[in-house]
Amino acid sequence: MRTNRAVVEQFDAGAEHFDNWSVTKDERTLRGLAEFCELGPDDDLLDVACGTGAMALHGARLVRTVTGVDISEGMIAVARRNAAGRGLDNASFECHDVERLGLRSDRFSAVVSRSAFHHMARYQDVFAGMVRCCRPGGLLCVQDVMAYGDEKKDRYFEEMERLIDRSHHLTYGKREFFGLFKDNGVRVTGLFESESLLDFHDYVEHVAQTEESRARIGGLLATGLADPDVATEFTWHEDRLMWRRKVCTIRGRKADRT
Repeated sequence: MRTNRAVVEQFDAGAEHFDNWSVTKDERTLRGLAEFCELGPDDDLLDVACGTGAMALHGARLVRTVTGVDISEGMIAVARRNAAGRGLDNASFECHDVERLGLRSDRFSAVVSRSAFHHMARYQDVFAGMVRCCRPGGLLCVQDVMAYGDEKKDRYFEEMERLIDRSHHLTYGKREFFGLFKDNGVRVTGLFESESLLDFHDYVEHVAQTEESRARIGGLLATGLADPDVATEFTWHEDRLMWRRKVCTIRGRKADRT
């Protein structure tokens, strides 16, 4: 069974790989998420499972303060280095297990998590902590890959995700994301579904691989490309194999105190 220790070990070892990954640094995606969240100069932002801090550091130029939290000391070390390198003195980073956020309640006006929930077995606890840390009337937003909603495709691609990245737990569906907001009394104010085209081999290498893991991934890829039901989620662009991934971005407002 996957444990948080195994996740931490992989994230610590792969922090530099992750920070240099093209998707991590995609300014267009970061800008789009910041605009969707309507971040502004009066906001105090919390980025949950922040990784090496890409969203937090982007947001730091838009908000009053930003705090990034991640379970991996390796990721946090890179985030702090990046913040110092950019001269962002309004950004701070803390290492916490995001299932048990050690932060004061009602502290932040905006709380976001980007591309992280698929790592989380206890994602409900993570979101409940996000809500607790959010001020009454504040914004909450989750962005992550989303299940295809097709049993065969989901089974295949979950296997692929786990071969590539052993910290992957499960890709959730739109129903699970809506349930998080409903179960915590957060009013949904926006939903955006999109499709991301991932460079497959670039995605494989965002995590440190061995020759054995690459061989297993290559074998499963060949099986998928030969299956007409699965192969529809792959396409070619300028001689690069691309992987179609559905993305869900959902935002809401915490209830005001009555």
